[in-house]
Amino acid sequence: MGFRWFNIIGFLMLLFALFLNEVVYLNVWYDFNFSVIVPAILYLGVGLWLSLWGGPRRQGA
Repeated sequence: MGFRWFNIIGFLMLLFALFLNEVVYLNVWYDFNFSVIVPAILYLGVGLWLSLWGGPRRQGA
């Protein structure tokens, strides 16, 4: 099983999340804006799913 294009996109999303982490953390900590948490969790979930997904199963030989 090798890397596919969506795995690379997932890894890039997770890498970009390291930079977004500071913005989200400061926004929640100082402004108590909890509406940012849900999109951040969804973003991390999609990035993790794409980086670990093996792709569609192929039917047949």
